[in-house]
Amino acid sequence: MKKFFRTFFAALLAFIIGSLLCMFIFFGILGAMFSFADTSEEVTVKPNTVLHIMLDQPVQERGGNNLSNIDVFNLSMESSTGLNDLVKGIKKAADDPNIKLVYMDLSHIAIGLAQLEELREALVQFKESEKPIIAYGDNFSQSAYYLSTVADKIYLNPYGALALQGLSVEVTFFKRLLEKLQIDVQIIRHGKFKSAVEPFMLDEMSKENETQLLSFTNSIWRHWLEKIAAARQADVKKLQALIDDYTFSIVSPAAAALENGLVDGLVYKDELLDELARLTGVNTEKDLALLNIAKYAKTVAPNLTAKDRIAVVYADGEISLGKSKDGITDWQFANLLRDLRRKDNVKAVVLRVNSPGGSAQASEIIARELALLNEIKPVVVSMSNYAASGGYWISTPSRAIVANPTTLTGSIGVFGIVPNMEKGLRNHLGLTVGVAKTTKAADFPSVTRPLTAQERNKFQGMVDNTYTQFVANVAKDRETTEKNVDEIGQGRVWTGLQALENGLVDYLGGLDHAISIAAGLAELTNYRVTELPEQKDPFTQLLEMFKNTSINAKGTIFQTYKQLEKQAEQLLQTKVLARMPFDVEIY
Repeated sequence: MKKFFRTFFAALLAFIIGSLLCMFIFFGILGAMFSFADTSEEVTVKPNTVLHIMLDQPVQERGGNNLSNIDVFNLSMESSTGLNDLVKGIKKAADDPNIKLVYMDLSHIAIGLAQLEELREALVQFKESEKPIIAYGDNFSQSAYYLSTVADKIYLNPYGALALQGLSVEVTFFKRLLEKLQIDVQIIRHGKFKSAVEPFMLDEMSKENETQLLSFTNSIWRHWLEKIAAARQADVKKLQALIDDYTFSIVSPAAAALENGLVDGLVYKDELLDELARLTGVNTEKDLALLNIAKYAKTVAPNLTAKDRIAVVYADGEISLGKSKDGITDWQFANLLRDLRRKDNVKAVVLRVNSPGGSAQASEIIARELALLNEIKPVVVSMSNYAASGGYWISTPSRAIVANPTTLTGSIGVFGIVPNMEKGLRNHLGLTVGVAKTTKAADFPSVTRPLTAQERNKFQGMVDNTYTQFVANVAKDRETTEKNVDEIGQGRVWTGLQALENGLVDYLGGLDHAISIAAGLAELTNYRVTELPEQKDPFTQLLEMFKNTSINAKGTIFQTYKQLEKQAEQLLQTKVLARMPFDVEIY
């Protein structure tokens, strides 16, 4: 027996030592990855440099230390580009004598619609420098082509395609799946357009939901079409007629795009690079000075001489209660806004919102702190891709709201979901649940039994009261009537263009426009911009990822699992939510 224990403990010790060695090796590899990805390298800008823009990796709201693109299994880490860095780089390039032109390779892009609009507007302003912009694509998706139309010359691969077909929105419905699993979804909502719950209760779109989807997609499409037609000196009606005839569908040859004046030439990549070499005065592609905009953005120096500051607070993700490391939490943002109230050198605040909403209570807690801050110093809201439902809730206690034309906002509505899994657990898993409780309400709400009539009425009252409060807040902050807010509310989603018309926002524009408005309200001419919340270093993020077991494998299967997990999380949130109908993917 002693021999057994000696062998056992020796094996256990060897296992522990081996595990520790593996952990140190693993951290060492990750450390090497971080060192290779270090953003502190010095960037040299040579004369006649071509500023190179590629958007093939997801564009975040802000750049910096971000481990969202870490691929542990392939031991690689893709760089994370921030929209803030892109805009900063473009602004500096306009006045930089070493930057000769901008070259955009848009064969693959991953960027939100409002972010796309903001980037395009920055390039429109860059053109005032009279430096050329060249766009190229092996293929152009619709969003890629829309961005490319800001360029002086657009080139397409001779065997490529330009997709210009119109916009569509797809919604997946889970009603039949839930019926097979014998899960009864008990839904309480306020707002006929509050369609967040429809995937759980219907197997096709309601008329109200179809109406709002068509409304905001048509608003975006008309905006795009007018901008494209103006840039290419085309007639909008003729362009729409060509699109209706499938002239620019994904299977159309590149020749159709050239013939109809949507591109300026059909060239291969090597020919395009030779053209860039000619424009910059070098002999061959080998001598071409290409500089990625993410690296170039590191050369943008902050105004360190200014004492006064404008704080840009990034509110990115779903809104929730607690101390979660992801998204927008009441605990983190309430404390942050409270701290900004006390900082004398911060003269104004811009809240950059990119959120579909979430917890109604968390939204109100954040909105309360924002209102208190706004009483002391001006707060201006800048809306990105989404600022809807709870995202709009936290935007209203401000002196001005700035949205992009294609921002999705509004969605003033509230809902709650209580799934009843009693039959599914019993019939599929053989599980039954017994409850001993001191009062009738002790287990309310429960996912293992149906709601009683009294409980449903109480839950409906909670939802109705929350909606009434939401409407009252918007009416007060936007200086209008509750009747007017209710008419444009009811959970309906609007684009920034529509929101400007119905009074939900004040201006159209991007983050820079919001900052300039804040500077004007605070009467500032010399100031520096501080971005918050402060970003953590990569190793701290890594430790938190391990703590929360959130290092993810990449790939289609994992992405599909995450989508299903997100739907399941929403289904199990037995609380009052102010959230957009669903995650809108516009194609």
